[in-house]
Amino acid sequence: MRKVSSLFIISLLLLTTILIKPIYAAKFATSNETEIVLKIGNYYILYTKPASPYIDHKNRLFIPLRSIEDLMGGKVSYDSQSKTATVDWLERSFQLTVNSTIAKIDGQLVEMDTIPVMKQDAMFLPLRIFLDNTNINYNWVSELGFLHITDEHVVAGEVFENFIGNDATTGYKDAFHLDSYTLSNNTITIRAKNILGQNIPEGKSDIQPLVQFKDGGFSVDSYSRPVNPAIPEVEKDSTITVYKKIGLENAEYIISVGRYEPQPTDG
Repeated sequence: MRKVSSLFIISLLLLTTILIKPIYAAKFATSNETEIVLKIGNYYILYTKPASPYIDHKNRLFIPLRSIEDLMGGKVSYDSQSKTATVDWLERSFQLTVNSTIAKIDGQLVEMDTIPVMKQDAMFLPLRIFLDNTNINYNWVSELGFLHITDEHVVAGEVFENFIGNDATTGYKDAFHLDSYTLSNNTITIRAKNILGQNIPEGKSDIQPLVQFKDGGFSVDSYSRPVNPAIPEVEKDSTITVYKKIGLENAEYIISVGRYEPQPTDG
């Protein structure tokens, strides 16, 4: 049986407002906006406690150590004295140390072109070393500026299970690139672009963030049982913003899809 805390009920009651409007990029060039740079399977990864995935000055994508276990099914540990993390994932064992370019893979020394860092009391690791030394399928989508891990077996964590368990939909297709988000006053604002190549009719768009909480509870406005009103028609190649009231206290992860429901004439 899935764990659903009282936070789920409270947060679901808060999911009452959705507003859609065209925007311009310059309008959202604020310090509070966070770029979305990672997608795993069908899910954009917005927030990973204590901070979102990010790209450093060497164009390397970093994620918090714990997310490799919570999202992607690895096993992780951290030695605070040596500041070394051990990651067992996909039949490989990795050891990385804060501020060191030297790592170990299955006991063999390798040199990286960047270093793990501490950020908000959490160790952040360069994702590339794990992807390049396993059989993971991924690609860098340069025109949109994000990394897409396409292996479905990496969609392994509880946060994905909770989304899938409340997602009574079939036949939906990716239609939006989720570009950035902002958190403020228990409101999440998501900027998304229609990349389908055609207009999307009213009520057929699906941009639904799920929040996973520290105690294991979660909140999501399930597309099959929506609380928020339907998204209006989204024109081809246009950019929209989605505003949702949602409980954010004690949030550990936020993920979202960007899909649409094909019409019978779409095939």
